[in-house]
Amino acid sequence: MKIFISRDFLAAPEGRGRSRHKTAGIALELSSMKRIFRWTLSVLLVAIAGLGMFVAWLSGTAVTAEELPPLKTGDIVFQESGGGQRLAIMLASHSLYTHTGLIELAADGTPLVVEAAGPVRTVPLKYWINNGTANRITIKRIKGLSESDARAAVARAHTYDGVPYDIFFLNTRDAIYCSELIYAAFKEGPKIAVGREEKVRDLHFDNAAVRHLIEARWQKHPLCQSKDIATFEACYQVILDQTLVTPASVARDPKLELVYSNFGIAGD
Repeated sequence: MKIFISRDFLAAPEGRGRSRHKTAGIALELSSMKRIFRWTLSVLLVAIAGLGMFVAWLSGTAVTAEELPPLKTGDIVFQESGGGQRLAIMLASHSLYTHTGLIELAADGTPLVVEAAGPVRTVPLKYWINNGTANRITIKRIKGLSESDARAAVARAHTYDGVPYDIFFLNTRDAIYCSELIYAAFKEGPKIAVGREEKVRDLHFDNAAVRHLIEARWQKHPLCQSKDIATFEACYQVILDQTLVTPASVARDPKLELVYSNFGIAGD
């Protein structure tokens, strides 16, 4: 007797094996995708919660001029301001302070800020705070500063009223930048050194933000123009030897004591 067996019948078990293997593979892949999805969702939820806490902290610690402790003429204020150069200043000085000003109390007690932001000017402190990032402010005071020395510093700062902002951060007085104004006010007024001059190369200059800022300005830089320097790299070396005073240098001066700050652990 001859028995005929269909090829389809012989192939069927193997086909069913492949099907079961394929099904198991799909199930494993779906399981892995679910684990990845759950992990991603968990990380996202933690990040959202962290962001929410940070926003709540910013909102809860925002301050107005009226909520600050009593201030004195001669106090020095610091903030993180806007502008295209702020990242370069932050990275170079390892500090969030990118702008600084000098407190002057008006006759009625209203706190004002003498600042070099554009031409040197005097603005209400409440405006100055609102003009910074997230209403952050640090206030410091020279230990033992007398009223006469404080008035002398403010008077000296006002001699620069209207002087344009110095985008090249030069150690001259025909144009002036924010921390240079503080440095000059105390050094030339009551003869008190606040902050210190540092060479650019002694700061944390080796990063893209600082280099980009220099690249954008080098062709008009007075030091390079005076030496007829025609290439960026040659000018760059000259700028690295330039001295300046950063807001962070002023803030870190040991002669200063803290009056108030809502920067938290990010201060100084």
